[in-house]
Order: sequence, then structure tokens, then C-alpha cells
Amino acid sequence: MFPSDIGFRPVPTAYPRTTPNTQIHFPPTGFRWVYIPLKKATLMLQSFSNPSPTTITSQYASWFDDRINQFIDEHKGRFDSVSTFKRRNGFLITISFDHNRRNQRPESSAWIDSSQAKSELGTFTDLYNYICRHLIGRNYHRPFFYPLKPLAIGCLDMNGSRYWKSIGELENPHIHSIWIFTDQVREGFRKLIADEQRFSAIKERFSIREMDIQALDHDHRNSTGEGRATSYMAKFIGHNNSELLVADDFRVLPIPKGQASLH
Repeated sequence: MFPSDIGFRPVPTAYPRTTPNTQIHFPPTGFRWVYIPLKKATLMLQSFSNPSPTTITSQYASWFDDRINQFIDEHKGRFDSVSTFKRRNGFLITISFDHNRRNQRPESSAWIDSSQAKSELGTFTDLYNYICRHLIGRNYHRPFFYPLKPLAIGCLDMNGSRYWKSIGELENPHIHSIWIFTDQVREGFRKLIADEQRFSAIKERFSIREMDIQALDHDHRNSTGEGRATSYMAKFIGHNNSELLVADDFRVLPIPKGQASLH
């Protein structure tokens, strides 16, 4: 157990779920460890009785907001503001997949490293690493280059989830994500997506049908204080929490230094 006075404790990235009889369980297929502030983790754990999808979505959105602000605080200039940095370096990216091509890809395809096709969020991680390699270089994974890596939070979603009262049909899985780039690599990303040929090659490589990229040039908030972008991004997680039909429903990248051994 980590010392409590550190202010952080390890919890699974999809924190312990609850069933109707309030039994706590974890995702059936592996989990990743991340650090959530102790106060935030306590608030999330208080909801174990029978939290509503809206409450769960709100809690995740709030945590995502905190993680984004933390990243910006660590990378912005002395006289820079969080909102200015976010508008300058932030993007809301929705990734839709060509599922027919994903299902047909041979095992020898690039970035396939097992006999089973990767999940959408597995592909999201591969895409993140590919972009980091392009922006930072082939040694992007070395600790020296860690400060240059962007923050990327990706959440799984399904068609029509915004209208659900309870979890519905798992149709057309896609990913809503927020990316916050550092000042050093922002222009490289802009040039990458402006290069039509190279951008098309990336989509082809990862069986992506469409990538909708919008500048995160606003900071609109819900009445309860969470960002609208993070709330929209997390809406499927709230429904998935009760039944855990999908074990892997979000990713936060990069993996913090010192935690790689836990993955």
C-alpha cells in the first residue's frame, strides 16, 4: 500500500464497478493503474451504493478535467494561463473506424501483435504512439522525451448513447478524445493533419474511417462545473459502469513515468 500522506492512491483506470447487490468487482480482462488524487478517489468511491449513469459520467468528467489542468500546469509558461494553453494546444478528436477492415486485417498487419484483433482503445494507443514517433522521433519512448509527449484521453462511445436511459445496443464503437499537445510539438501535429497524403495514410494504417478534429478553443462548463467536452466524451462510461459490457472503456496517455512496470 502506498503511504496515505502522499495524497494519491492507485486505483484501476475503470475504478471498481458495482453490481445490483453492491458487490465490488474489477474489469474481467486486465486493468491499468493510474494515480487519482485521494480526495477525488474518495468522492468516486462514495458512489458505490447505486450511482446513476449521470453521476458516474460527471465524476469521470471531473477527473478528466483535473488531469487536463494538471498536465497544463506542468507544461505552461510562467505567465501563461490554463485556458490560453488549452485553446492554443487542445483538440477534440472523434475517431470512427472502418469495422469491416478491422475485422478482416491479417495477423501480420502492422501494429497487430497478437492473434486477436485489438480493441478500439488498443488501436487508439497505437495511434498515439505512432503520432509521438512522428512528432518526437523514434526514441519517443525514452524517459528523456517524456515531457514532450501530449496528453491524450480517449473514451469509447456507441451510437445513440446520449439518448439512453439505460445501456442500449452496442453499435458502431468509436472514440471521443481530447488531446493537449506541448508547445514544442503542436505545430508538428498541425502540419501532419494538413498533409492530406500523410494523414490519409495514417487513417489507412489504423483502419480509421474518419477523424473529426476540432480545436478545443472554448471552456464551456455544465451547471455542475464539469467541462462539456469531457462530459460528452465520458457519457458511455456512465452507462457501461453498471453492467460492464465493455471492460476497456477509456485510456489516459501517456503512462506516467514509473508506472510502466504495472502495465
